[in-house]
Amino acid sequence: MNKFVGLDVLRFTLAVYLMVFHSIHQYPQYVTLPFIELANVGGFATSSFFILSGFILAHVYFGRTAELRGGTREFFVKRLSNLYPVHLIALVLVLLVSVAGTRGYDQFAVMSLDDSENFVTLSSSETAINFVLNMLLLQVWNPVYGSINPPSWSLATLLFFYLSFPFVAPRLLKAANKYRLLLIFWVLYLIPPGVATLMHWYSPAAVGIITRNPLLRLPEFLVGIVLYGLFREGRLSVLYSTRAKLVAALLVAASSFVLAAWLESYGAIYTRYLIHNGALMPAEVVLVMVFAAAAIPSRFAGIATRLGNSALSLFAIHVPIFLVLMKVLKLLSIGKSPLWCASHFSECVATSKDVVPSMATYPLYLIGTVIAAVYFQERLVAPLRDWIRGRLLGRRSSASAAKVGSL
Repeated sequence: MNKFVGLDVLRFTLAVYLMVFHSIHQYPQYVTLPFIELANVGGFATSSFFILSGFILAHVYFGRTAELRGGTREFFVKRLSNLYPVHLIALVLVLLVSVAGTRGYDQFAVMSLDDSENFVTLSSSETAINFVLNMLLLQVWNPVYGSINPPSWSLATLLFFYLSFPFVAPRLLKAANKYRLLLIFWVLYLIPPGVATLMHWYSPAAVGIITRNPLLRLPEFLVGIVLYGLFREGRLSVLYSTRAKLVAALLVAASSFVLAAWLESYGAIYTRYLIHNGALMPAEVVLVMVFAAAAIPSRFAGIATRLGNSALSLFAIHVPIFLVLMKVLKLLSIGKSPLWCASHFSECVATSKDVVPSMATYPLYLIGTVIAAVYFQERLVAPLRDWIRGRLLGRRSSASAAKVGSL
């Protein structure tokens, strides 16, 4: 079975990009960095990851067969045992970090199209409802508020994709005209953001529905499944026939990315829905196709697989790690000793709030978080995942526990 090591490289790269996207803008100095506009297109990475997820799951659970390997129950157990431990541990970490912050547990970010952070204070009942939704990975169905752990909205969307996979994948893989399906899904995906743009729907609820509703994002996942169907039928061989074609395809994807970054940074607000949802789908499909064919030297295959397997963990834990880093840097910058801060905690936190942290340690944050994510995945998430699978599926699941990785 093709291991698609190139796709391991891609999903790790997408996770690192999203880590930068969520963190670098927290430094006021970021505006002076060259080509910083290229860090503004988080939607491209997320959409590519959704397409990639559909492709890989179709490969692992169907391959050349027509039936779901292991059955529906085994699929759900394996997918949810991979998703929920990562999510719940990351959520706890975010909440622990928040204890040392100035924002209360009853304050939630309100969705906006320009990614500005506006918070509202909710009542006790509303706060409780949103906490439960966040714990169960259902928070995206309440479109007004952002997630407690911001990146976890994507995990909630993946949950919906997983629930739909056993029912839609067999039909899509058997479909006769898959190229037509790709076009249909692209058009369907473009309709909601197109209508919202024409109607000027920019309220928090509208932004949450258009950009994060799992049902509206489903075409991306379905396109990944159809794309694998084309791959296994050998109908993508035209692209793979020469290296020049692969390079040209990669340049098309890169050019689309750069154009989107410019529009996201300097374009009008009416371009943002389409950039975030749908307009870049052809480039994202091409990107997955190119990396599916990427040849990784065997001596690097092992580390590429480890990094790829850690992508979901990296995506989930980078925010709490960054919040800790920022708090530590600010506390160190106020000129007070740790002992003084321990005995004057509230005063220390209030004093550090307005400190502008240096970017000198940012590369260390990126490297350290990648290392932490690898060990987090291998030493904590994977054993916990395998324990859950062993309890629910028995020993038969252990042989294939590592096959699916961390999608």
